[in-house]
Amino acid sequence: MKKSIEKIFVDIIKHELNLPDNYGKTSLGDVIPSVIIYSQNIKLFNTDKLQVTVKTVSQRVYSNRSQFKENPNATGQDDLFIEIQDLNESRIMQIDCFSRNNDARERFWEIEMALNSTYAQEQMDKYNFKIGTIASANNISGIDGDADINRFSITFNVISHQHKETFINYYDKFSAEYYNEAGKFAEVYNPENQ
Repeated sequence: MKKSIEKIFVDIIKHELNLPDNYGKTSLGDVIPSVIIYSQNIKLFNTDKLQVTVKTVSQRVYSNRSQFKENPNATGQDDLFIEIQDLNESRIMQIDCFSRNNDARERFWEIEMALNSTYAQEQMDKYNFKIGTIASANNISGIDGDADINRFSITFNVISHQHKETFINYYDKFSAEYYNEAGKFAEVYNPENQ
């Protein structure tokens, strides 16, 4: 996967809900985001328009493999072999939508539909992941106290595959040493002496 899963979901939601990259800037010059990856450093609720955040809640790795193969295009000792690493994981993702008007309450279901859209399917095929078709949504509007913000939290499962290939060196000669019963050092083999 060449693009982070959070960025993929930001793209899917913007595309399916027809949201702009941002709503402009505040009087203080802060960008007013529409759909972003969750960060405590980004100010939200500075508009009455719909705002959406995406984050990974938890991750569980269920397969982590490494294998090696000869590099047919090797140019020297440093790239004789290729280490191939594959990681399969399951994530619980969370998408929160907020608004000071009724947009969050009236449109949160569009996010759930976006996760099962044709565009989302195209992204799954392109980036090699799978979105669970069953999502859970909770109205957590009261969490912000008297801020008068409509807020809905949607959680769902994602299964993804990560792949990495790295050129590695291969050592067929290793130096070794041991200590015998008398505590004396004995060098068994050192390739530098060959």
